[in-house]
Amino acid sequence: MKSIKSKIQISMLAVVLVSSVLIGIITSLLNARGIDDVMEKTLGPSTQIAADAVKWKMENYWAVLHEAAASDVFKNADPMDPALVPLRDDIAQRNGFLYIGKMDANGLASTGENYGGEYYFQQCKATMEPYISEIMYDGKQMIFLMETPIIINGRFDGVVYGGISADFLSDIVSNLSMGDDGIAYVLDNNGNVIGHPDRSLVGTDSNMIELAKSDPSVADIAAVNKRMVARETGFGAYNFNGDNKLVGFAPIDDHQHWSIAIEASQREFKASLDQSIMLTVLVVVLVVLACYPVAVQVGRSISNPIQICIERLEKMSQGDVHTPAPKVNSKDETARLAKMLETMISYLNNVAQDVSYHLGKMAQGDFREEITKTYLGDFASIEKSMKMIHSSLKDALTQISQSAGTVANGAVQVSSGAQSLSQGAAEQASAVYNLSATTARIANNAEQTAKAAKEAGRFVEQAGGQLGISVGYVEELNTAMERISNTSTEIRKIIDTIEDIAFQTNILALNAAVEAAQAGSAGKGFAVVADEVSNLASKSDKAAKATKELIEGSIAAVMEGGNVVNKVTESLNKTSSIAENVTIKMEAVVEAVEHQNSEISQVTRGVDQISSVVQSTSATAEESAATAQELSSESIAMNSLVRKFQLN
Repeated sequence: MKSIKSKIQISMLAVVLVSSVLIGIITSLLNARGIDDVMEKTLGPSTQIAADAVKWKMENYWAVLHEAAASDVFKNADPMDPALVPLRDDIAQRNGFLYIGKMDANGLASTGENYGGEYYFQQCKATMEPYISEIMYDGKQMIFLMETPIIINGRFDGVVYGGISADFLSDIVSNLSMGDDGIAYVLDNNGNVIGHPDRSLVGTDSNMIELAKSDPSVADIAAVNKRMVARETGFGAYNFNGDNKLVGFAPIDDHQHWSIAIEASQREFKASLDQSIMLTVLVVVLVVLACYPVAVQVGRSISNPIQICIERLEKMSQGDVHTPAPKVNSKDETARLAKMLETMISYLNNVAQDVSYHLGKMAQGDFREEITKTYLGDFASIEKSMKMIHSSLKDALTQISQSAGTVANGAVQVSSGAQSLSQGAAEQASAVYNLSATTARIANNAEQTAKAAKEAGRFVEQAGGQLGISVGYVEELNTAMERISNTSTEIRKIIDTIEDIAFQTNILALNAAVEAAQAGSAGKGFAVVADEVSNLASKSDKAAKATKELIEGSIAAVMEGGNVVNKVTESLNKTSSIAENVTIKMEAVVEAVEHQNSEISQVTRGVDQISSVVQSTSATAEESAATAQELSSESIAMNSLVRKFQLN
């Protein structure tokens, strides 16, 4: 009998083939990675050698300018001195310069033009260090202008300059290409291409850093160029014209801040690897095609019997236990699988029919027949559960049948009591509602009384204050009466003086009359004067007596008024004392009314709470009554349902 194990071994052959393919692919990837590593290791030294070559070339140029700047001829000569021309031309011709000249401290050059405002002259003057200009066009070709300062006693005294063609960089990088598609190029410190095999690209128009600001497709090239401008040494990669490039770059040291890069085409160096990969893919495809019929046959021999068994198991999972098991014409484990499936279906069919029969009886309400069939294996738990369900339902229904009548009678009584309770709760809620309304009115009246008591207290307090003011006024009046009495006494003294004067005047007038009588005719005028004086004294005496009588009457009236004022003052003091007592009593009344109002508010809140509780109780009682009535109806219905079951 052919086993499944042998079939699995045959299938593993295909797995081995797939593994071989994977190994070939992994090997190809490793080879590709190795090529990349080799390219990186090759580009690094090559780039550094190229950088050193450019540096060596530039050192030769700088050495010539340094020597000229240090010579006395250039130091002492005027820039436009005709004697300096042959020397300048000879040095330029022997050392590869286009021309050599001198500028004085103000920028006047050998050509007669003044370059004092140019950036390269200003930079060299400010730093007193050699300086090379950016690439520029002099009307004929692209050049660099190199300048070396002339230093005399630590003071800047001009420069020696020399112009060199930028083509020497393109000549150098033209011989540094790796492969047919590889190139080398040089960038200045601004990212401009100053050396390239394609001389049309030399200049400021090929600045990838600036171009990337408007063209995102060259962003990866610009990123590498930024690293070069930053004078880094390293490797990078980018896609240019549809070809992946691997580039190595290094800075060119010395006075010029340049950087050189050498790029190589990955497509060119990996052409043989691509051919190897294509051959590997072709072999894999042929092997797969050759193994396909074998794999199909093996798969069918195993999968077809299993598939028909799965289809039958799917029907079984849907509850089909009566359809016959499939027939498998094989001599391996799949035939045994089909046989065991047939046995399982037969047993499950028997169990399902027995369970269906007994559950049908219980569904009809017939619990009189006992379960007697025995189940095997794990189905024994089903047998046990069926018997327990039958016994439990039978006992429960018997007890329910006995309790249903009792529950029905009790439900009727509960319903009647709940109705009475609901009615009483409703009446109690109505009474509490009326009590709450009465309490609210009492609280309102108490609040108004408290407000009136507060207002009366304020009036009494105001009256007490006004009474105090009146007492003050009476005291001032009493003081004024005393001053009037004192003044009347002084007037009395003055009147007594006037009476004395009048008396003395009368005596004097009498003496004058006597003297006039004795004088005779000579004393007639004096007698007239004496008579007038006597009349005046008589009138003064009468006026004084009349004034004295008036003053004495006024003094008596003032004294009587003072007595009256004293009585009024005493009366007002007593009244003020009484008003103070009234104010104290009114404050006590106001406090008592406020306390009473607070207690009435507490009573009102308590009554409101009682009203809320009573209303809740009433609603609960109504719900309980409805529930009890519903329970009574349900218990009667339950009793009717229980009677449908057939019990022993």
